[in-house]
Amino acid sequence: MNQQNAEALPWQPFDVAAVRAAGVGAEVGRTLEDPGLPVNCIGLFVRNAELELLVRDLPCGRAVCLGAFEDGVNSYWLALDSGEVWMAYGYEGGPQRFALANSSVAALQRMLRLWESFVLSGRSEDDEDHEDYIADLLDQAQQEDPDAFGDEDAWWSRVFEEVELGVLGPE
Repeated sequence: MNQQNAEALPWQPFDVAAVRAAGVGAEVGRTLEDPGLPVNCIGLFVRNAELELLVRDLPCGRAVCLGAFEDGVNSYWLALDSGEVWMAYGYEGGPQRFALANSSVAALQRMLRLWESFVLSGRSEDDEDHEDYIADLLDQAQQEDPDAFGDEDAWWSRVFEEVELGVLGPE
């Protein structure tokens, strides 16, 4: 097995006053304040000072922006009423679509931790147990937030499909 001794990526808490001013409830706010979210989770989730905690009306209701995908076009939004995390996605200059990404901020945090451990694992397709490792990873991802895999076109379903196909992998 080819495993790197990579350190975890830095996570940053959100500012308590800014979280409260955005209208985030106390329970969800605590998860944003400690441990927060990653500064940059290998491009999959990137904190963006211009968008962070921006309040906007989305099809899921009033929401605040948590971060973006590395392309800056696709972004993660916390629905204030439900506590769910939604994705605004599409192509630059094209229409945006919206879909559930995670059932909660805590579920997003777990999924990002799982993603982080995967990309920092140093695993490769050349490893003898690679297929078993990927199968276990996909199973664990689905267990972390079953709602995130309710649709084959959902954000995490597509991300992990690319993992399974070998398109996305450890750095």
